[in-house]
Amino acid sequence: TAVPCTVNQYDRLFTTEEPGKESGDYLTDLNPDSLQVLDKSAFVEPSVALDAKAKLEEIGTSSTSSGTLYPSSLAYQFERSGYFALDKDSSADDLVFNRVTTLRDTWGVTDKKQNAQQQRSRGGGGRGQKQQSKPQEPVEDARRVALRAATILSVLPHPEADSLLVCEVDCGDKGDDGGTQPRTVVAGLAGKIPAEDLVGQKVVTVTNLKPAKMRGIMSTAMLLAASDESDEKVELLKVPESVPNGELLQFEGKEPSQPDEMLKSKGALKAWERVKACLQSSKDGDAIYVSAEEAFRMTSSAGPIKTETLREAVIQ
Repeated sequence: TAVPCTVNQYDRLFTTEEPGKESGDYLTDLNPDSLQVLDKSAFVEPSVALDAKAKLEEIGTSSTSSGTLYPSSLAYQFERSGYFALDKDSSADDLVFNRVTTLRDTWGVTDKKQNAQQQRSRGGGGRGQKQQSKPQEPVEDARRVALRAATILSVLPHPEADSLLVCEVDCGDKGDDGGTQPRTVVAGLAGKIPAEDLVGQKVVTVTNLKPAKMRGIMSTAMLLAASDESDEKVELLKVPESVPNGELLQFEGKEPSQPDEMLKSKGALKAWERVKACLQSSKDGDAIYVSAEEAFRMTSSAGPIKTETLREAVIQ
């Protein structure tokens, strides 16, 4: 659920580039709209609110020997508006963000262009005019992650790291010719699962994480696996064989997933970290997402996603 906050929209102090040049009195060129306060009428994603509260707690518990911490060190870009920093007067129950800069400079825009923009904002502009869409409700973390069924096609040792394996995985992607376009996935499974046992397995992949280079090889997806407390025993999640590669997996009891195109921003990556922290296997071996003491099974069109033997184990 979106979190209400107060936003101080600071704009230029003066309405002209050279205050007082024409009138001789710079005060006549002060911008009466240099500050607009949106008092608890703005809303931010829950991940932003969590970041802000964590920063405030860090500031409250920090010692002087660790250096000075400032709320403004936490900053975000709010789409189509500008860059905003956390205000020093914020509290955990009353978040305040200050706009420190807009997204673009509008000095020197001609009156004609301004009028055209105003006309469009009022819904004018002639043919092809579209009704403004309603703002979308924020999507909860678990539904933002693209968990897809996939098949491991081949496995090779990483040439630069003994603990890594380089896998070619069919995640359902198609090339320009319509043929299968496998992804390269670098996984830390060497010495934990024999390479020959991995080939042909139907597995769960995370396909919308930002690609990462791992010891010189770009990895474009991630394999989900369960592990025991010592991290010595590892098992990849098992997907029913009849599930097609690329199928988007769901959490039973939740609305259908609406994954981001890519989880690459700081806030989006934190959303993934929160989801990962809630994944585990149940006492029955089902892969589950636990939120507010309620468990949601990971499912496919052919049934639940399971572990082979590991029960009540961490999934990551």
